[in-house]
Amino acid sequence: MTRYVLGRLLQIVPVLFGVSVIVFLLIRLIPGDPATAALGSRATPQLIAEARNQLHLNEPFWKQYIDFVGGALHGDFGVSYFYESSVWSITVPRIPVTLELIGYSCVLALLITFPVSIVAALRRGRVADQVIRVTFTTALGIPTFWLGLLLALYLGVRVKLFPIAGSGSGGIDTIYHLTLPALTIAISMTPLLVRALRSSLIEVMGSDFVMTGRASGLRGRFLVPSYLLRNSVLPLITVFSINLGYLIGGTVIVEQIYGIPGLGSLLISSISTRDYSIIQLVTLVLALFVVVANLLTDLAYVVFDPRVELQSS
Repeated sequence: MTRYVLGRLLQIVPVLFGVSVIVFLLIRLIPGDPATAALGSRATPQLIAEARNQLHLNEPFWKQYIDFVGGALHGDFGVSYFYESSVWSITVPRIPVTLELIGYSCVLALLITFPVSIVAALRRGRVADQVIRVTFTTALGIPTFWLGLLLALYLGVRVKLFPIAGSGSGGIDTIYHLTLPALTIAISMTPLLVRALRSSLIEVMGSDFVMTGRASGLRGRFLVPSYLLRNSVLPLITVFSINLGYLIGGTVIVEQIYGIPGLGSLLISSISTRDYSIIQLVTLVLALFVVVANLLTDLAYVVFDPRVELQSS
């Protein structure tokens, strides 16, 4: 286990290097000039040329990238063109908000998935199962941004059940403010999770050990968690790990919709202002989230099934 974890942690380095190269090249294909965005459209050509020299935008791409990597190795990710401040000091305070949103979304997704999947599997082919399948199949086709707008309109504006902006002041207030954004992401993920767990539960229900447990007189409240769920959760973990990138990517859109001061909203605003330094750091942090989250899901396999052996490549 220790060797596997260390091996996966070492693999983070080449992954982040590859992400940095791709992002570095892609953001320079964005139409527009960072110097013009920083000075405004009314700036004179002389001021724009001087700003480009100060921002080292006239240097070759390979030279700019080497300077970026050299600074990053020393903890210096540059200065924001737009905020005129250290990129690190702007980005790091927003990380906890995004992590809270991701964690809350995962919790809500699982809280929805488990009871709904159990009901659908135990009532296979009946009305409840059909209603659940149709409902979640429909939810699968709703875009995240549209779902976020609908929840904000009905639960936030009309019913006024939850706030539609901000991240709260900590504790219960943060949970209260992040409920709608987290629910938006959770509903977008839940259809795939419900489908995976329902299919796995139906397969396990036909196993010999479940039939033996029922013949022995085990009640449902003991049979479901001990026999069914524990042996059905591995496919759920697989689907969950595959969609982790989608979950983390969904926070970018949701944070913008609900005005949450996290990494996602910072990334979108930085793209509009052509703030290269912030875009590079935020994408590296999000890529790190995906790699670490996939490592945690791999370790979850061992927790739920000790027969699984982890081998580092």
